[in-house]
Amino acid sequence: MTNKFELYKCNICGNVIEVLISGDGHPVCCGEEMEKLEVKNDTLNSPDLTEKHSPKITRDDENNIVVTVEKHPMEEKHYIQFVQIISDDNDEVITKFFHPKEEVRMNTNIENNDIKARSYCNIHGVYMN
Repeated sequence: MTNKFELYKCNICGNVIEVLISGDGHPVCCGEEMEKLEVKNDTLNSPDLTEKHSPKITRDDENNIVVTVEKHPMEEKHYIQFVQIISDDNDEVITKFFHPKEEVRMNTNIENNDIKARSYCNIHGVYMN
């Protein structure tokens, strides 16, 4: 069973997919079931990793939502690949992709105040605020 907005990764080729419509099956890639990516938030055992990866939500002077991941390296082999804003009712998602050496900053004027943000590091996985 898959649920809307779950992320899965192929441990063979590295493909990452997001579920848009919930279903009874399980995603398969390269002939094998894909690994479900669980949100990591281990502030007790890995506070440094959590701090470097967790997205921060603020508002700017024009009341736009700003999502940043400020302390993470953005190197060729290790970087935040994308950040998402997801409404608590799961009816809206906004995704921004990033590249090495780029600042991880996402601005949006989404009107929904009940949101969460998640980031995906190509090495360490998914983190949520």
